[in-house]
Amino acid sequence: MRLASLLLLALAVGSAADNERVFLLSLDGFGYQALTKDPAAEGMRFVQRMRREGVAAPMQTTFPSVTAAAHASIFTGLDSSENGVTANSVSLRPRSAHRFDERIIGFRAEQLDREYFWLAWGRAGLRTVAHNTTQGFPCTANNSGPGTSLLNGYQTDQVAPEKILHGADVEWLTAAPAGFPALPRSRRPHRIFRYKAGQTSLTGVVYARTKSYDTLRLGVGSGATVDVAVWSAEDEPLDASTRPRALARYFSPALTLDGDAGVFFRLFEISKDGKQFLLYQTPAKRISLCDNGPEQAVAAKQRIYNAAGPFVGNGAGGLYARGAFGPTMKDGMAERRFLETLELHARQTQRYSEALLNEFSPRLFVDYLSAADDMLHLWWGLSANGESFLDPFRAWGYQILDWRVAQLAKLGAPEDHLVVVSDHGMTAMDHELRLNLLLRQWGYRDRVFATYFGLFVNTSDWLGGLVKPEQKRALLEEVKAKLAGYRFAGKPLFRAFYWPEEIQAEYGVGGDRGADLYFDLAPGWSLSMAMEEPVAKALAQPRGEHGPLPTREDLLAIFLHLGPEIHSRPARLRTRDVAGYVKRLLGLP
Repeated sequence: MRLASLLLLALAVGSAADNERVFLLSLDGFGYQALTKDPAAEGMRFVQRMRREGVAAPMQTTFPSVTAAAHASIFTGLDSSENGVTANSVSLRPRSAHRFDERIIGFRAEQLDREYFWLAWGRAGLRTVAHNTTQGFPCTANNSGPGTSLLNGYQTDQVAPEKILHGADVEWLTAAPAGFPALPRSRRPHRIFRYKAGQTSLTGVVYARTKSYDTLRLGVGSGATVDVAVWSAEDEPLDASTRPRALARYFSPALTLDGDAGVFFRLFEISKDGKQFLLYQTPAKRISLCDNGPEQAVAAKQRIYNAAGPFVGNGAGGLYARGAFGPTMKDGMAERRFLETLELHARQTQRYSEALLNEFSPRLFVDYLSAADDMLHLWWGLSANGESFLDPFRAWGYQILDWRVAQLAKLGAPEDHLVVVSDHGMTAMDHELRLNLLLRQWGYRDRVFATYFGLFVNTSDWLGGLVKPEQKRALLEEVKAKLAGYRFAGKPLFRAFYWPEEIQAEYGVGGDRGADLYFDLAPGWSLSMAMEEPVAKALAQPRGEHGPLPTREDLLAIFLHLGPEIHSRPARLRTRDVAGYVKRLLGLP
């Protein structure tokens, strides 16, 4: 299916008043197919209202259909070939100093060649806040400037890693260490332990059982403490009728470890004698805030941290997948615990949104939530393959997204606009191809490298390059012919090849970081960077992924707009169109 880019000049909106605001929120990984075809998403009351009453359209993302590239296109209003972020990891510059297969993370700001689309407006006096945008750290001339406040907790320094703790993981003590607050006599007997959270040593005190719950008090030697409780209803019930309720209500208050970095705790289990427990601790990340330029705004950053609490950038999907919350796909306990961590992520990002709006009062507020991506990477593949066990849990996850969108909308006024987008959808994958292993077996590994659905040739302009420019096309034609004939279980894996110069207009590929030849694999096949045998294999469990050709139905992103004076409902957009749409909502020339 070919998707034409929307001609936004046809959009008819009234002239924006000087106090009219736009809220732009990206729901990472929440695709148009999930919104419109997944029955579990029908319970998203506010988002489905946006779909019914406002603008709702599918949006074509970048090729490859990955987070860093797609968001860079949204936030610059440009194709990947122009903004320099062509994938989640990109080649290094200059070529003469780096190997053709070296890569650096594309989420960091240094990889952005062009500026966020709102920086020019900031220089003209229109105030913008950008919250957790990709390429938002460190602060550079391409993401920071006059009239712009940029807060980010991704790629910043980590003070303490995420942890799951059991009784066997801690050091049990006979007395509290020096500096720890005095223990209340009324709560003894108790047990005392210590463990390391990054460079910080935390002390825990297990109190005796009370009428309704056991408590575990944790703190640092400076005297800061926090009480963590496990209630008689140890995990949130699955029944959706128990909501609405406060999100992440059983998580502890915040414990600040160092300045603008802190953690939350959730005690899921504890034995009667206090020796055995299951305790989750969030990672501690610093926040970065630049206001009116790339310099850190220290005082404002501390005010915002004091108002919002510790940064929580994701749910605990990695721990869930490793079985740290209990066996997955069994009794639902592990799924409920994982979803509680998604609730905490949504709650904390909302608190930061509120604190930023109170601090800066912008006319454009750009926001981000990773919860859908966290959830659907784990569950989309299984659900697409008919696994019904996850349906109510996915519905719960969608309701978390819906809560976040609705809460952000409440911060606006009737004359304001809410635009909700995503970077890509999800496709179900149950097999993987280790293409670089195959290229090595065929003798091409030092000349051709594969990543993000593209082939890169080791031409002589790279450090140690082996292929002359005039030989590149013939080499790629040779490799292409072999790949086209490659079979697994008698079926071809490569369904199409694309020369960048032929698809640049439609997919925005190209530039000095673009691939020399793009390809698309058969549905269900992912591209793996592993170099161990076998070359191709079935996955133990289907998963949700993205990256292939963005015109696949399940990889289309979403575009939603709810606000006053909506006179046009576009059929389709591309990620680069969002900037122009927002500009017109704000009444800018």
